Amino acid sequence: MKQYKNSGNSIFYLKAFMNSFSTKLGELKRVLYPLFLRFGIFACIIVFAIWGIKRIWCSLTDLNIFKVSPSTFSFNTPSWVNDNFSEDIKHIETLNERYDMYENNLTQKIADVYGGIVVVKKVDSIKRVFPNKLNIKLVLRKPVALIKNGSNAYLVDDECVLLPKEYYKLQNVEYDSPCIQSNKLARLPLYGSKWNDKGIEAGIELVKFLRANNIHNLFKVVAVDVSNVCKRRFTGKSDIVLWTESNTQIRWGCSSLCNEPNELSDEEKLQNLLSIARIEGTNLKQMEYVDVRWKKPLGKRWAKVDVSTEER
Repeated sequence: MKQYKNSGNSIFYLKAFMNSFSTKLGELKRVLYPLFLRFGIFACIIVFAIWGIKRIWCSLTDLNIFKVSPSTFSFNTPSWVNDNFSEDIKHIETLNERYDMYENNLTQKIADVYGGIVVVKKVDSIKRVFPNKLNIKLVLRKPVALIKNGSNAYLVDDECVLLPKEYYKLQNVEYDSPCIQSNKLARLPLYGSKWNDKGIEAGIELVKFLRANNIHNLFKVVAVDVSNVCKRRFTGKSDIVLWTESNTQIRWGCSSLCNEPNELSDEEKLQNLLSIARIEGTNLKQMEYVDVRWKKPLGKRWAKVDVSTEER
């Protein structure tokens, strides 16, 4: 009888607990349902707002005012570049017809295209200028010398890279005089590639030295002949010969590229040349050749012609 009474009490307490739990759960639902409903509505508003803003942004950025076309680019080019370059650089096949100013990696895409152009040494910077401009700075390859081989002429920069002549003004005092000439050139490389010719490399090095000291103007040097560079040990001839307007040879000797022992430096050879000029004058008109390869420079005057004998 006692056991039955304890079992009845347990059931009574369980029912009381369940009733209490149901009541509290109902109260909790009445509180949470409005909160969940408000949260859901708020989340929907946020989602639709983001979607709407994105649609508006896409519509705005798709306007023509935010478009840039390479065909409308204008470039301030140096004096030694001709108009062909300014036009061709705007119509490169790998460039798109139009670009969006807000396009991802826009500047990198333009830089990759321009960086592959033969005459462009490097893309210095590309910056967006809103609403529809790009500020582009390119470092161009500048010719340092005109190379002549018979009737053929080529342009190279200071790194001995072959350049296309159609983009440069050939009549330019900055690089067309003195020219470098040779009758034994190495195989012609592709445009934009280095010309692996020791003679040309030696000629470029010497031409830069002559210009830096204004020797080409002082002695009227018109050509630097590099046909025999690194061949003196076989021929005995001067590796490099400078030719003046008066057809005088200045036998310069080896380039430092040949690593010849006991070879005078360019500075020493220049002093030899100046010592002769103090006697003969800088035009060297009376000289058939001047040899500055040795510590004591040599020279030979043109043979005098007996006019009276020729008339007979």
